[in-house]
Amino acid sequence: MTTAPVLDTDALDRLAEQLGDPEVLCGFIRRYESMLGQRVDRLHHALTTQDHEDWMDAVLSLKTSSAMAGATALSRLAAELQDQLAKRPPAPVCWPATDCLEKILTKLRHLAAETARQLQAFLRSIATPATTT
Repeated sequence: MTTAPVLDTDALDRLAEQLGDPEVLCGFIRRYESMLGQRVDRLHHALTTQDHEDWMDAVLSLKTSSAMAGATALSRLAAELQDQLAKRPPAPVCWPATDCLEKILTKLRHLAAETARQLQAFLRSIATPATTT
């Protein structure tokens, strides 16, 4: 299994090209980043309460929004978690044990923080025009 980069700047560059306005891209990234903590908190709540419907909605939201924002590693982690806890009738959902749950949430929080850090760096890089020598 290959490890995905935290941030795919090529994907963000393509999105910027499609949007045609760097300010629109910056606004999108800022909104994504501002909601990232809430998305992770929602996953935490759904896991701890074992609310499968809310879990699936929250993990899908994190997966798709992260993919759009170039947050490749977070999107892939969300996809893996979605697959692990997907309801496969007639079998009931198999929730992780408490210690495993804490590891999942810790990994999510660390990856979300690193994603936010790299998105901030990306925003700074496009806000500052490159100087030529």
